Amino acid sequence: MSKTFSQTEVDILAKFKPGTNFIFKQTDYTVLISGKPSPSKGECKTDLYILAEDKNKNSIEIKVSIKQHNADFLENKMSLERAIQIFGDDAQSTIEKSILTIKQSFLDDFLVTFNQYGRTEAKTLKIGWKFELLNKGGGDKSGLLQLTDDQKLNVYAGTNLTIDKKNSKVNGLEIVDSGIANYIFELEDGKIYSSQTIIDNLEDINDFIVGKNIYFACKAINYRVTANKWDGNRPLSVYVNWSIVNDQLLARIMFSNPLGSTANDIGNNIKGLLKILKIDDTNFHQLKNFLSDVKYYE
Repeated sequence: MSKTFSQTEVDILAKFKPGTNFIFKQTDYTVLISGKPSPSKGECKTDLYILAEDKNKNSIEIKVSIKQHNADFLENKMSLERAIQIFGDDAQSTIEKSILTIKQSFLDDFLVTFNQYGRTEAKTLKIGWKFELLNKGGGDKSGLLQLTDDQKLNVYAGTNLTIDKKNSKVNGLEIVDSGIANYIFELEDGKIYSSQTIIDNLEDINDFIVGKNIYFACKAINYRVTANKWDGNRPLSVYVNWSIVNDQLLARIMFSNPLGSTANDIGNNIKGLLKILKIDDTNFHQLKNFLSDVKYYE
């Protein structure tokens, strides 16, 4: 799906080459500059930047965030820096309060699996859960975020992005605020669009966010003993504090300081503890001898 969407972005951009004409708010415009804004690292919110002018040399900037219709993810690599940009300086408090509404679902989870459980592989230990923003709820570790319109605008438009992302480069030229989207275009799979139908279907982001619900989801990251790895050094909204006390492997689920710890921090700690206990892929079943107060699946 990602390749298809990327190609679609390219196809849409090709429809707005310099010299292209379109009608916007009953005025004829000609494209002067168009392109996909690019910060030095990461991504901004604008997928298509258009600078156009009318016959009287009045110019407009159309900065489009292209969304797949009914797409799930809004932010799937949430870091503390990005959370602060969206929620403000009390971001961690906002996230923690949201997560605590589904606290029991974490406490009920298996922290060790000896055999495969659902999508979780055999021989795993829970590292923690990453944090994602969604258009709709999904899974038992998901809930509705209570956000102001300003916070919703930050999610969709990127108004609080870093300067580098706000002032992204278009065709190699830095353009102030080019990375802050001001319109949304929702793309429907299989539908063919002309440049004018794209323009006709733009929605002002300030109007788009009215009544919009934004959800969060916490997705598990596990240390897979057989593969000896986990899926990336993601910041964790909730993590498992593993320790050895009196020759027993203990686990405490931590809800404070969301996004302040990373998967590498916890994963490397787990690896060190297993080494002390002399547990590896070949004798993983013996880990049961060291679990007195940890919920596991066998």
